[in-house]
Amino acid sequence: MRSKVSVQPTIEPVTLDELKASLRVTHAAEDALLTQFIQDAREFAEIETGRKFITQTIVTYYTNFNYGGDELWWNGERTGAFVTIHGNFDAEIEFGPAQSITSIDTVALDNSEAVYLSSNYYLDNYDDDLKPRVVLNDGATTPTDLRATNNIKVTWVAGYGATAADVPSGIRRAILILAGALYKNRGDCEASSTACSCGATAMLRPYKFLDV
Repeated sequence: MRSKVSVQPTIEPVTLDELKASLRVTHAAEDALLTQFIQDAREFAEIETGRKFITQTIVTYYTNFNYGGDELWWNGERTGAFVTIHGNFDAEIEFGPAQSITSIDTVALDNSEAVYLSSNYYLDNYDDDLKPRVVLNDGATTPTDLRATNNIKVTWVAGYGATAADVPSGIRRAILILAGALYKNRGDCEASSTACSCGATAMLRPYKFLDV
């Protein structure tokens, strides 16, 4: 899986005025620096949680769809019968939340792309605690002439919404605290250790995805 943001968010979850008010900064001499710290804090928070906050478009390449198949499931600890769980073709989306899938294209051996019909799949983004998934409908198949790697191209929209108000308040508060800590301690330590000492990491922990 390889992902790249193709359309960046147009705003940050925290405004410059909000950060300046929190820091009680009244001058404009360091506005550019404070703006950069907001972006740094947001990017750290996105990595820490595995989420994207403000609406943005992402392109992700997969090497085929995963196939759950008939997975062995032991019936207790005794030796004897076992049951199977039937899986679906699917692909876990790298970040959440996912708003929608713009398109899916398959990439052939000659690197040409072909649209994969939207009737073949759906977006499973029901549980906000789990990463969203692209799930193929029953009977859907993929072409057999795909290149060996990165042969499924998924273009999708991530983020809670287009405005800062769409982002959970706990995440916004963590970004605000971390950006302030970066400003107050600039040059003293790395962002990761600053996040721990100021409490931002603990505030972001509830927003991390569950591992299943």
